[in-house]
This record gives sequence, structure tokens and C-alpha cells, in this order.
Amino acid sequence: MNTPGLARRTTDHWSSAQKAIHWLTICAITVTVPAGFLMSYTFGPSFHDADILKLHILASQIHHTVGFLLLATGFIWLLRKVSMPRPPLPQSLPRWQKPAAMAAQGLLLLLLILIPWSGWTALSALADSAAYGPTHMWFFSTDRLLPRIWTPLSATDPRGYGRFAKLHIWLLIIGAAVVTLHIGAALWHHFIGRDNLLRRMWPLTEKH
Repeated sequence: MNTPGLARRTTDHWSSAQKAIHWLTICAITVTVPAGFLMSYTFGPSFHDADILKLHILASQIHHTVGFLLLATGFIWLLRKVSMPRPPLPQSLPRWQKPAAMAAQGLLLLLLILIPWSGWTALSALADSAAYGPTHMWFFSTDRLLPRIWTPLSATDPRGYGRFAKLHIWLLIIGAAVVTLHIGAALWHHFIGRDNLLRRMWPLTEKH
């Protein structure tokens, strides 16, 4: 007799919860990445222009908040991955593509955790100063609701903000490359391979 749990594990489609996490994560990334660039671009000018300062704060609030939510999503995704493994890959796939797909999924999950973690650590490691003012860590409209997770150091200290900010940028670059490959592979499977890999993650498709 098949149990409901077994039925969920043997379906060739992702669960509704996994689909929701996947597509909400995509939406969140498309919001927080441009907000992060805008936050960085307006930092210097915000010291001299009140309107730019308002824009900078808004971009910071969006970038920080969505980043924290993505970090939480990464751990939720990890728990879902452990409790409800991915559907089996089609038998028609070449043998090398199966470990490649699993490695890509694992790397994406790791980056989903490491990228926001490095940003949080960078902010935590930047001490307040007369030159740059207080270090903000926004969660929605509340500053410093979440704690620092690194010892605050001077902006010029090589063990502090600069190191983690560079790590944040490099992880973002790696993440962009992996996501690009992930999207390219999904489109290749859909339009050239003509298999079910993309459809089984599509929100409106039914389970089989």
C-alpha cells in the first residue's frame, strides 16, 4: 500500500511548497540585486543630497530585508530538501547530467545561504564611525532589529568589512554565473531536449 508520504516522494513533479520556494526566491533575487547596486551607487552622494539619502535608505532597506529573508529561505529550502528529496531525474538523461544537476542544485542552495550571510557579516564587522556614521542593518523599516554576528572593527581594518564585502561580491558573481547556467540548462531541456524537467517545476503543472 502506498502512503501519502511515499506518493509525494515518487512523483515526477516538485511539491507545491518546493515550487513556491523556488519561484519566490527568483522574485526576491530580481528585487534585492538591483537594490544592492543602487544602495552602493548612492552611498557617497547620500552625504551631500537629502533626496539621494532617502533613496539610499530605501534601497538599503529593500536590499537588507530581502537578503535576510533569502537567508531564512535558504535554511527552509535545506530542511525541505532533507525531508522531501527531489523528484527522480528522467532515465533518458545522459549519465553525466545527473550528477551535474545534483551538484548545481547543491551549489545554488549553498550560495543562497552564503551570499546573504556574507552581507550580514560585512555589515556586522563595520563599526560606527564619525566619517561614515552609524552602520545600518535594516529589517523592513527597523534598524538593528537583528544582531551583529561579527565583532565591529574600523572600516580600514583588513579583518573586517572590506574582507567580507569582497567575499559578498565574489559570491554574487559566482551565483550569477551558476544561475545563468541553471537557466540556460532549463531552457535547453525544454526547447531542445523536450523533456519534463522545466514543466515539473512550473507552478500550474499537475503532479503525475
